[in-house]
Amino acid sequence: MTRVTGLQKAAILFISLGAETSSRVLKQGFYDEEIEQISYVISNMDRINPATRDEVLDEFVELHRARQFLVQGGPKYAKEMLEKTVGTSKAADILKRLASVSQAIPFHALRKTDPKHLLSFIREEHPQTIAMILAYLEPENSAAILSALQPEQQAEVARRIAIMERTSPDIVQEVERVLERKLSVVVSEEVTNVGGVKSLVAMLNVADRSAEKSILEELERVDPRLAEDIRQQLFVFEDITKLDDISIQRVLRDVNNKDLAMALRGANEEVRGCIYRNQSQRASQMLKEEIDYMGPVRLKEVEDAQQRIVKVIRSLDEAGEIVISRGGEDAFVV
Repeated sequence: MTRVTGLQKAAILFISLGAETSSRVLKQGFYDEEIEQISYVISNMDRINPATRDEVLDEFVELHRARQFLVQGGPKYAKEMLEKTVGTSKAADILKRLASVSQAIPFHALRKTDPKHLLSFIREEHPQTIAMILAYLEPENSAAILSALQPEQQAEVARRIAIMERTSPDIVQEVERVLERKLSVVVSEEVTNVGGVKSLVAMLNVADRSAEKSILEELERVDPRLAEDIRQQLFVFEDITKLDDISIQRVLRDVNNKDLAMALRGANEEVRGCIYRNQSQRASQMLKEEIDYMGPVRLKEVEDAQQRIVKVIRSLDEAGEIVISRGGEDAFVV
């Protein structure tokens, strides 16, 4: 490949991704000065050699794969998996390039620390500090720690995770430095996107029901709009396949038939089959006919119908008539 700088590689990647995707990535993952630098390089690029473009994209895929291996199991695991995938020589080259252009995920060492052990070190920290640490951990570990915090602390940490966007490298470095002393481990820094509603939802989806309920009730009190946004993402329409048959039958008793037909119009075959299986033969046949005869519909109408059904499901869950299965629990009907 012709000598290409890091900025030029970034520009080639974003040009290849297209304007819409590139815009979303740049807004979420880069600072203003970085966007300006990349935009300047893009504006001065006339024609990209196809071979150079392919090599840049291949390098990106290789580095991304290597990074995932590194996050999952550390350097030894990454080396082993890469050698199995691309061979010894290529693996060494990829890891060398990764070391030169990327740094380890912040708090990487904490990912393998027992949540109970980690909790004892961070439970007295400021809620913002705890939120930042949890946002970098795997959802299962974050959920375990979040569930073990005091109720008032849970809600405050949860709120800060949900509204978190980007973290200053200086702040990350300072928190890491403090934890180095406490845990006697070496952790490194990286600027990355963490937190946000999706991050909190991932934790709550594997947290126990009491912790979720406590957090949402407190968020409802201090920030109703944020609480509703989180509630809407905790259980999506496609998750209906995760309910047991008796629960689905209970849900169908409270669902408007027109909403059900509209919702299934945009659903995949697995979801449709799940619904049909829990209806009588006559009811499922009538539903299929209504869907078949339905004219063109707007995506917004389908999504609104699905959301209304999700509200029914969550309402029944909160009333204790069904239980949405989550980490450490079995679904059952009471």
